[in-house]
Amino acid sequence: MRHIVIFPVLFLLLFTGTTAFGLTGVKMLTVETGARPVGMGGAFTSIAGDPFSAAYNPAACWGITRLSGSLGYSTHWANTRFETGYVAFQKRSMNIFAGVNFAAVDNLEGRETPTVDYLQFDAHDISIKFGTAFELEENYFLGFSVGWINEKIDTYSDFAFNFDIGLLMRPYSNLNIGLAILNFGSTLRLRDEAYDIPTTYRGGASYRYRDLTAAIDIVRLEDETYAHVGGEYCFRDIFFIRSGYRIGYDTKNFSAGVGFTKRNLRVDYAFLPYTDYLGTSHLFNLTFYL
Repeated sequence: MRHIVIFPVLFLLLFTGTTAFGLTGVKMLTVETGARPVGMGGAFTSIAGDPFSAAYNPAACWGITRLSGSLGYSTHWANTRFETGYVAFQKRSMNIFAGVNFAAVDNLEGRETPTVDYLQFDAHDISIKFGTAFELEENYFLGFSVGWINEKIDTYSDFAFNFDIGLLMRPYSNLNIGLAILNFGSTLRLRDEAYDIPTTYRGGASYRYRDLTAAIDIVRLEDETYAHVGGEYCFRDIFFIRSGYRIGYDTKNFSAGVGFTKRNLRVDYAFLPYTDYLGTSHLFNLTFYL
């Protein structure tokens, strides 16, 4: 009966969690990662068994039965890039995973006064996480991770520690329900400013009917609530087509992607067009299973 306690506690934290006061840092690490999740509209809290599942819900890495990993690269506005890597494996009665997210903006221009020549500098964020997922009881899975985050802007740098926790429930064989709290932790300080880590609260469900998977997420981030819907269709376990839509964002909504599997490798691509002349993001992932 442990899930009877865990479920309402996480639910309350998800939708009525304490508000973070002040400014928030490491903004680049709030960007959705992974070509498969982005192709599905970011509705990935309840999607299990993928190396990138841990980025959206640490409990959702449950179901990986062999060593699996995924490497990703994406380009965003102008000279902004994102590089990601996740690996997961099963060890006895639990799944263990590790992940790295790196975001960088190069060749920024700054001036000490309006009249002097500009100085070039860069900025980057990096997040490293280690975690585990295990079965509480039949069809109820709990996961958590601990992490280290570093933000550097020009010569200024600071780090913080963070914690993720998630719950995955499978009331029916084709229905998953997920809850997660991501990046709950300490603050960063650059120069004279203190920044809170942008804690994210996620809840979602997914349903699989034959070769079609449909998913929906509700996301709470920085006092704003967003909805993500998406789906994936699989052709003969070889080719995947994905699409999704986001509600509540100012600069993004539709996304789509494809995937192709050959033996123990899967290649994924997704694109996410932004409004307000921000361009289009292209995401690539190579996933392997050993």
